[in-house]
Amino acid sequence: MSASAPHLDFFLSLNRTHALVSRRFGAELGGLHGVGLNDLHLLCALDDAPERRLRRVDLARCLGLTPSGVTWILRPLIKRRLVANEPSALDARVAYAVLTPAGQRLVTDARQSARRLAHAMIDEHPTKHDAARAAAFITRFSTS
Repeated sequence: MSASAPHLDFFLSLNRTHALVSRRFGAELGGLHGVGLNDLHLLCALDDAPERRLRRVDLARCLGLTPSGVTWILRPLIKRRLVANEPSALDARVAYAVLTPAGQRLVTDARQSARRLAHAMIDEHPTKHDAARAAAFITRFSTS
């Protein structure tokens, strides 16, 4: 990394770290639950939403993705019947992604596994205080 470009180096390191963390979560969660980190993020967003449903555009905003990115992640989840499409009763152009009972069971189990993995990954590195500070710093970017 370059000493003359610390800001760029931060984002390049962040991108590499995201890839490594996604791969590790994917291996662990995939082996146990058949989902990756992006799948879990989407399922958690639906699980936390009112009535466990969101419009795709709202889901995209929540995940920091494009609507087409959300569609891409939803396809296998819909095929597995973890998420269902529900048309709006008020507007035929609007459809909701809805967490199914099978999706609710999976996200409950996968969250527990993901929490254990996250805890183990944080404990492999300096201090929990450092992790909390890093999380707060990164969160500033995701809310702007």
